[in-house]
Amino acid sequence: MKILHFAVVLFVTASMPWARAGAQAPVAGASAARSLRLAVVQMPSVDHDLDANLRRATGFAEQAVAQGAQFVLFPELMATGSYIAADSWDSAEPSNGKSVQWLKTTSRRLHVWIAATFLEASGWDFYDTFVLTAPTGDEAGRVRKQIPAGPEAYFFRGESGSHVISTSIGKIGVGICAENYYCFAASQFLNDSVDFIVMPHASPDMSKAGGLPTPPGTHLGLWYARKLGVPVAMVNKVGPSYKPPPNEINGVFPGLSAIVDSDATVLRLMDDTPGIGVATIKLDAGRKTRAPQVCTGIGIAELAVGGAQGAKSVADEYERARQSYESNVIRKMKARAISGSQQQ
Repeated sequence: MKILHFAVVLFVTASMPWARAGAQAPVAGASAARSLRLAVVQMPSVDHDLDANLRRATGFAEQAVAQGAQFVLFPELMATGSYIAADSWDSAEPSNGKSVQWLKTTSRRLHVWIAATFLEASGWDFYDTFVLTAPTGDEAGRVRKQIPAGPEAYFFRGESGSHVISTSIGKIGVGICAENYYCFAASQFLNDSVDFIVMPHASPDMSKAGGLPTPPGTHLGLWYARKLGVPVAMVNKVGPSYKPPPNEINGVFPGLSAIVDSDATVLRLMDDTPGIGVATIKLDAGRKTRAPQVCTGIGIAELAVGGAQGAKSVADEYERARQSYESNVIRKMKARAISGSQQQ
């Protein structure tokens, strides 16, 4: 079952207390430039083993902070595992479960901003939910993935809402994997004048199984940096993306994470091995393009992979998946049991 390969085809379609010593505090004046030391953690995930994945993430977070990182970004569904399938529901968490508690405690202990997504059970539903925690250990904001990538819709619901989190270090645009290929995300980042963008991914290369490869992080980062004039951090998983028949997946998470600055300089480009990419980005309002618009329609044409035929295939699959999810009684009962909700 080539779940996340479709995420690639889908491409068509106020005072400010700084978190850690070393960051430049804003000077009085509307467009004072500021710097932020940011890390992307390119790591593998063990399927269904939340504890093992969070232990691994702890080590990476500590290494990132040792290199001066003030903001640490982890891949999509970091603690859940490497694929989305029906048995992933068993690894879902309540809204303030292990992953969120880990984010809070680790942020507070290391005095750093940390962000990741997890598979959330809430009421009768599952969501792919991004959570950002502040150096105080408080939750700074969360975003639910709005459009599941094709057949991801068999396993979790999308939810419309703001993809911008306002914090003491600026407005942060959040694009979860395939969402970054949609105009709704890019347009919201433009209209809300975000200061930088983070893009957690779990996007595999499926070319060995007859699917599409994953474009490198610079493909996305450069487009957004040039269009908006803000820094972009894209992080992807590394390691195998495998599940045996009957729901076979045969691919690999290639990494290729990247950090691109607001002037479209590629500060960090990673390969296909686990590790940390650290760079200092510049948050400079003077570099923002303030363009009247960045794209129109549904998909971002300049980032298209798969053409119109691929877009139609994904749209058709998404609709079948959505209908199946809506009628799935097992999904409803599992979500309710995990979330502990009595919602009717």
